[in-house]
Amino acid sequence: MPGGASKLRDVRKLADARATLDLDIPVAELPGLPGELISGDGQVHAHVQFGREQGFMVAQVALDAQLELVCQRCMGPMPLPIDTSSPVLLVESEADAEAAPVEWETDLAAEGRLSVAALAAEELLLALPVVPLHADSNECQAAAGRPEAVRDAAPVSKPAPAEQATVRPFADLRALLEGGGKTKS
Repeated sequence: MPGGASKLRDVRKLADARATLDLDIPVAELPGLPGELISGDGQVHAHVQFGREQGFMVAQVALDAQLELVCQRCMGPMPLPIDTSSPVLLVESEADAEAAPVEWETDLAAEGRLSVAALAAEELLLALPVVPLHADSNECQAAAGRPEAVRDAAPVSKPAPAEQATVRPFADLRALLEGGGKTKS
C-alpha cells in the first residue's frame, strides 16, 4: 500500500464508502508515543472501519499488539498485550468537536484528512497504563536479574543514627513574649 499508515487519507470518502482498513504498523512509526516507556520493535495491528453515525464521520478502531513497556519500578522490560476497540468521531474543526455528543471520543481530521497511524497512536495511548508497573513486585526482581535468595534474605538492620543535638531556634521566643517584649540590655 503506497504511503502506508502515515499517508493522509480523505476520511469523507472512507466514511461514505464504509471502507475497512487492516494495517500492520511498526511501533516506531506511531507518532507521539513516549519512547521512555515503550521499548522494542513490535507491531500494532490496526483494523479501522469507517462509516457515518448521527451525521458524523465515525471510525471503529480496533488495535491488537504485544508491546514491551519499561516498568517504572524496576526499569526492566514489561510485556503488555493490547486488545482494544473503540468508536471515534472524526471531526474537521474545533467547532464540530464542540457540537459532538459528549459521550463520544473525537479526533480532529483537519481539512477532512487523517493519518491512520496517528489515529492508531492516539488509541494506543489511551490503552496504556498511566504508570507501567509489573503486577507483582517479584516480577520486577526477576526482570532486574535479582536472584530469589536476595529477595527472601532477612532484612539488614540499619545502624542507629548518631544522636544529634536538638536545635531550637525559637527557644528564647517564649521568654520574650512572657516578659512583655522587653529584652535584657
